[in-house]
Amino acid sequence: ILRKSNKSVAMSRFAQNQVKSYHKLETEYIPHSIDSNLFHPLPEQERLQNRAKWGLMGKFVVGCVARNQPRKMMDRTVKSFARFAKDKEDVVLVLHLDPMDAAAGFDLNILMRELGIMNKVIYTGTKYFLGFSYDKMREVYNLFDVFFLLTSGEGFGIPLIESMSCEVPCIVTDYTTSKELILEDGQSGEVVDLVGGEENTITGSWNVERGVADIIDGCNKLNKLYYDRDLVRTYGKTGRRKVQRLYDWNVTIKDWNKLFRGMLND
Repeated sequence: ILRKSNKSVAMSRFAQNQVKSYHKLETEYIPHSIDSNLFHPLPEQERLQNRAKWGLMGKFVVGCVARNQPRKMMDRTVKSFARFAKDKEDVVLVLHLDPMDAAAGFDLNILMRELGIMNKVIYTGTKYFLGFSYDKMREVYNLFDVFFLLTSGEGFGIPLIESMSCEVPCIVTDYTTSKELILEDGQSGEVVDLVGGEENTITGSWNVERGVADIIDGCNKLNKLYYDRDLVRTYGKTGRRKVQRLYDWNVTIKDWNKLFRGMLND
C-alpha cells in the first residue's frame, strides 16, 4: 500500500523508523496535533469549581482517556492503580471510557469489584458511540493530576498531547511512541517498564507486537508523582510548552502546506 502512494507521511518518529526498518521506505514525518487554545489548563478557581462539581475536592486524581478495547489493556491500568490505592484514601481513578463498549475484551466492572476499588473509581459517562465535545473534554482533563494508561502500544496517542496541553503529566507504557511524546524535547511525565523487558512482547492482531506493562512499576511511577507535587507541576508546564512548540495545529499546518505545495511543483 505504501509503495502505491504518491507520498507517505508518518504520524510519529517511531512509525517513520519502523517503515524504514521493515520495508526500506522513506516517509515524511508530520505528527498528529491539537488546538492548544481548546485544550488548556483552567484558571485555579475554575479548576477547583470543576473538581467540586465532580466531588473530587481534596483528591489526587488519576485519569485515563481511552477506548475500552483489548489493545489498551485496561486490566494493567486498573490493577496498577489498585496496588497504588491500597494504602491511600485520597486517590480516585477517573475513567473516560465506556465500560460496556462493544469492543471490550472483558468486564471491567467485575475486575474492579474483585480488586476492591469500585469505591475509588468514577466514570465520566461517555459512550463508545457518543463522545464529548472539546469543551467537555477540556473539563475532564482538568480534573486530572496525572494521566495514566498502561496500553500495549500506540500509533501516536492523541489523549497524551491533549493531557499535556492541559498541563497534566502522563504515565504511560514504555513502548512504541511513548518516548518521543513523553521523554524527548522536555520530559512531561514517566514511562513504565515492560514485563520482562523490551524484547518480551506478545503478537496481536495484524501481527503487531504488543508490550505488556509492569503493574508494579506503574504503581511506583504513580507513587513518585503522588509524593512529589512539585514534579507534577514541572512536568505539566513542560508538557504544555512542548505541545505548543511541536504538536499544535498552527505548527503542523505549515508542514502540510509545505508538503502539498512541494507535490504540486513536482
